[in-house]
Amino acid sequence: MNKFFKNVFIATTALLAVSSCVDNDDFDIPPVNCNDRWEANTDIAAVKALNDTSTPFQITTEFVLEGYVVSSDETGNFFKSVVIQDSPSNPSAGMTIEMDVTNTYTRFPVGSRVLVDLNGLYVAKDRGSYKVGSTFDTDGVVRVGRMAEVDALAHVAASCEPVVEITPQSFSRIPDALNESNVNTLIRLENVQFQSAGNGQTYYDENNAFGGATNVVVEDSEGNTMVLRTGSFADFAADILPDGSGSLTAVLSAYSNSNNVTPSTYQMFIRDTSDVNFDQPRMDIVSGIGAIGGGNASFEACYAEDFTSFNADLVNFADYINYAYNGDRYWTVKDFGGNKYIQMTAFNANAEIETYFIIPVNFSDADTFSFKSKDGHNNGNPLSVYYTTSYQIGDDVNPASLTDITSEFTISTGNTNGYGDTFVASGDYDLSGITGNGAIMFKYSSAGGVTTTIQLDDIMVVNNDDPNCGTDDGGNGGVDPEEPSEDAEALFAGYNFENWAAFTGGLNSFGLKDYATLSEGTGVDGSNSLHIATDPSTTDGNDYVFTSLAIAGLPTTYSKISFYMKGSSSKSVSLNVYKADGYYKFNLGDLTSSTTIVDAPSNQYTGTINTGGEWVLVTLDLSSISDLNVSDTSEALFALKIGKNADYDLHFDNFTIE
Repeated sequence: MNKFFKNVFIATTALLAVSSCVDNDDFDIPPVNCNDRWEANTDIAAVKALNDTSTPFQITTEFVLEGYVVSSDETGNFFKSVVIQDSPSNPSAGMTIEMDVTNTYTRFPVGSRVLVDLNGLYVAKDRGSYKVGSTFDTDGVVRVGRMAEVDALAHVAASCEPVVEITPQSFSRIPDALNESNVNTLIRLENVQFQSAGNGQTYYDENNAFGGATNVVVEDSEGNTMVLRTGSFADFAADILPDGSGSLTAVLSAYSNSNNVTPSTYQMFIRDTSDVNFDQPRMDIVSGIGAIGGGNASFEACYAEDFTSFNADLVNFADYINYAYNGDRYWTVKDFGGNKYIQMTAFNANAEIETYFIIPVNFSDADTFSFKSKDGHNNGNPLSVYYTTSYQIGDDVNPASLTDITSEFTISTGNTNGYGDTFVASGDYDLSGITGNGAIMFKYSSAGGVTTTIQLDDIMVVNNDDPNCGTDDGGNGGVDPEEPSEDAEALFAGYNFENWAAFTGGLNSFGLKDYATLSEGTGVDGSNSLHIATDPSTTDGNDYVFTSLAIAGLPTTYSKISFYMKGSSSKSVSLNVYKADGYYKFNLGDLTSSTTIVDAPSNQYTGTINTGGEWVLVTLDLSSISDLNVSDTSEALFALKIGKNADYDLHFDNFTIE
C-alpha cells in the first residue's frame, strides 16, 4: 500500500471511530458517543434496590450500569428520556434515564447497549417508575428529573457493540403482564383490540386528554383492560385507531401519585404505529367484570320476587345471576320509603355499561311473567327484556341466543326530571308456549350515551298449577297444630301485648308501623292484641310491620313457633324467622282456620285471610331448622310482613317458641 492511500485509510478509520462503533447496515443512524472504556459493574435490579422511595438518593459509588434501549423518541411519543431494560430478551427489570436531550433515538437507537456512569446521579421510585437522573424542585418537593444535556452526555453513552434485536415479552392476557418487574420493559400483548375503535377515535383526542395525553382502553379476549397513552406531540396523534384485533407491542409503564403500583396504575406507550399489528377481525368479547351470584340458583317455574328479603346495596343474589357483561356495574338492591327494588344506572360511568339480571326458569311449567318498572332522569330507554332456552346456570351470556320480548311490556319511561311517582305494571307475558329450561333476562345498556336510571320490582313468574311456589296454600303443612305446651316461651319482648312498652322497646331500629296499634281487651280470653288496619292507599310497599330482636333465654333447640290471629285481609301475610346469614320465610297464603306452616322459597302475599271472626292457631314448623338466632340479642329473630295496596283488619296475640 502506498503512503498516500495508507494515510487516507487511517484518517477514514479514525473518523468512523468517532462517529460510530456499530457495523450494521440495518440502521441508518448509528449511535454516537460510542464508549468501550467503561465496564459495567452493576445492573438495574441492584440500582433499584438502592432506593424504593420517591425521595432522591444520590449515588456516590463508582457504579457503571448497563441496559438495552427499548424506547424511541423518533415519533415524539417519548420525550427527553430513554427507557432501558437489563436484557434484550426475558428481562427482569427496567428503568428510565431522564435527560434534557432531544432526538435521543439518534444517539441511543432501540436495541443499543448503553452504559451509565452513576456516580453523582440520583435514583428514586417516582410515581411508580424507577428513574435515574438529576434532581429538581417542584412546589417544595424534590424529585428525580432530567439531567442537563452536558451532564447526560458525560454520564450516558452507547457501547460500541452492534445494535441487537429486542424481543418483547409476550402475554396472551393483560393481567399476566401486570407485574411490577415488567415496568419499563418492552411487552407484547396478543389478541387485543381498542375498546372504543370503530367510531373514528384517534390516538390523541384533545377532548379526552389527561395532562397533555390521551388514554385509550385496550382489551384482551377475556375483556381485561389496560390504558394506552399517547401524547399530543406524537406524529401519529391524529391517526384513527384501527378497529381490528391482533398484537400490540409497547413499553409498559406505571403512574401512581401514591407511588404504589396497582392494576389500575399501569399504562403503555407505543414507539410508533408499527407497534400495533391489528390484522385480524375484531373480537366480540365480554369486557365487563363478569357474573356474580347464582350459588343456589335452579330452574324454577314460580317466582314472586319483591326484594324485601335482601339488604340494601346487595348485588350478589343466591337465586339469580347478576352479570356485568360490559363495564363494572351491577343491578343493586335499593330501599326508598320502605320499598325495596333493584336499580341500574350508567350515570357517571367511565365506560359503556351492559348488565344482565338473569332469572333461571323452568318454562315447561311456567305460565306467565310480569314485573314493575320505574325510570328516572331519562335520556333514553336502556332496558330490554329477553328470554332464552339456551342458557345453563353458569354460562356466559350469548346475545345471539336471546329472544327480544321488550315490546310486549309496558315499561316506565319519559321521566326526564326526577323519577316516576309509582312503579308501572308491565302486564302479563304468556310463557305457556315455551318449553325446556332457560332464563328471563333484563338487560341494561348505556349504548349511545344513555344514563337513565331503571328500577325493577315485583318480578313474577307464575305457575298456574302451583301459584304458591311449592308451598301448598302459601306454606300450609296440612297438619292441624297442637296448642302451645306449658313449656312454651315468649318469642319476643311483649309477646302477648300486655306490656306494650316492652314490645315496642324490643323492636329493631325501624320500630312499628303506625297502622299497627295496641288493641285493649280484644286479645285471646279478653287480653290485649296487636291490631293491623290498612286500606289500599296505606302502603305502596310490602311492609315490615315490625321486626323483633332476639331476647335472652330462648331455647337452643326448638320445634315450632305458635301464635293466634283473627280477622280478614285481601292479601296474605308473610313471616321471617332469622338466622345468622339471612332468614327463613313462611307464608300464610289462603287462611280460614288453624294451620301449620312450613318454610317457603320466597316471601309471598298471595291469598286472602278470613277467620270468620274467630281466633285461629298458626304454627311455624321448625322441625328441620336448627340455626335460628336465639342468642344474639342485638340482632333480629322475627318479622311480620304484609302486602302492598291491600285491606288488612287482623289481630295477633301470644307469640311463643318451644
